[in-house]
Amino acid sequence: MRRGVGRVAGVGMGIALTFGCGTTAMALWMASGATQAAPMPLGAVSMGASGLGDAKVTYSPDGSPVTVVLPGSVVVGVLGQTGIDPAPVMWRFTVDGYAQGIAGLDVDVSVVSQVSKDGTVTDLSKGVADDSTLLSFSTMKVYPASVSGDCSAVPATPDPAPDENVLLYDNTDHALQAPGAFSGAPVTQVWCVAIDFNNQPDAAYVNQVQAIGTANDGTPHAAMDIWNAVVAFPPSLDPMGMYINRADVAAVAVDGSIARDSATYRAMIYPDPGEEPGVTILLAPTVTSLNPPGP
Repeated sequence: MRRGVGRVAGVGMGIALTFGCGTTAMALWMASGATQAAPMPLGAVSMGASGLGDAKVTYSPDGSPVTVVLPGSVVVGVLGQTGIDPAPVMWRFTVDGYAQGIAGLDVDVSVVSQVSKDGTVTDLSKGVADDSTLLSFSTMKVYPASVSGDCSAVPATPDPAPDENVLLYDNTDHALQAPGAFSGAPVTQVWCVAIDFNNQPDAAYVNQVQAIGTANDGTPHAAMDIWNAVVAFPPSLDPMGMYINRADVAAVAVDGSIARDSATYRAMIYPDPGEEPGVTILLAPTVTSLNPPGP
């Protein structure tokens, strides 16, 4: 792992070795010092990741970053968010890795692009989605799960709300395994993605009722109550336009008179949400060490 070599003190060289038909990436470090003793192996490193529902883990072939893809079909789930403060659409992915010897392993998580079905790529490095997608009307938060893998503690949105659609939390130099803490097996870490449609109410419905009555003893009584409701259209993409169809009918009656009528049908046309692009998430490993950095 080229990024990691610079952060492991006392490393003389790095040799990338691949085992198991290219399914696991390994890197072997040799310690070099002032003595003439033979180099000593410090450890090997492996890194991989998988998205929710993936059948297999994608391993780094040479210590380079790996990616997972959030399917567009998951983002489309925001169309089902109705009512006040609906639950976010949730998705999870896992990061797997280990570092032997004195080495440790950190990971940087970034959201890099949207990739549509026709191959169109939109850069997400600045956190702003393609304005023709559901993601552009939503807020997506990427954050590490709790120790138990729970994603229910969704981080709060900064106030004032940013212009970005994609927000990342604790995503830089996030420790996957501490230096020297290899237990004999890879460490698996769960990450969470929470998506909320930024649905703003269209109006407020208010109904006020007042009742006045007279009691048996002739005294007047009055009461008043108010009902409030927020009115909002279901989440959707911006409409493409209005479809209008007009039908005109004319008929001759038995007495020879002519009867005419007409009707107009209107329908709003929306883009197909099934074309929502997937979102590529990049996971970049960094090797750390118990040794202090060199001068």
